[in-house]
Amino acid sequence: MTDFLPPALLAAFRLIQVLFITIYHVAGVIFASLVRGWDGKRVARQASDWAADLVKKLDIHIALEGRLPEQGVMVVSNHRSYLDIVVILTHIQSAFLAKVELKKWPVFGYAAVKGNTVFVDRSSRKSRKGSRKKILDRLNQGISVVVFPEGTTFEGPGLLAFKNGIFHTVFEKDIPIVPVAVCYEDKDAAWVGDDTFIPHFFRTFRKRRLKTHMSVG
Repeated sequence: MTDFLPPALLAAFRLIQVLFITIYHVAGVIFASLVRGWDGKRVARQASDWAADLVKKLDIHIALEGRLPEQGVMVVSNHRSYLDIVVILTHIQSAFLAKVELKKWPVFGYAAVKGNTVFVDRSSRKSRKGSRKKILDRLNQGISVVVFPEGTTFEGPGLLAFKNGIFHTVFEKDIPIVPVAVCYEDKDAAWVGDDTFIPHFFRTFRKRRLKTHMSVG
């Protein structure tokens, strides 16, 4: 059906799909937790199922290079867009470290809270310390955690300077660190600066397919 939609309607239809898929999977997480209790690993699996559904509906093609890691590792990735979360989750069941501002997002903020996300206010030393403890708690449960050490999105090429506090923490605990690189063939897929979600989504997903590369070190 979507093959015959004009670009603007295609993007609008896809946004509606994203909202419904997200609500559906959040409801599944809540229901499973009420019936069987909270299980971080199960939530990570459910988050991966959510991402896989989005990749299919949004027609995101991911070319994967490298061997996927075992569970319970810290994944360190560059950060181009909010889409990085979907791309990585499709292949690696994990929790994420995210800015506390994400909590304020309609629908997606609540989904992040229910999806095992660790939130950090980078301007608060207390928050940074608390987030490192929560990351270690998840890693000790055998749940992989993804961090974006640049601290913000960056269109590239190259990387911004890393926020290095978490590296000291996992090094002391002898936890493996796995590097991941995500890039998009369409450079406009980068979500940077003062760009807001809705205009960026419409520009990106008015196109039929988004080609993405994910490399695992």
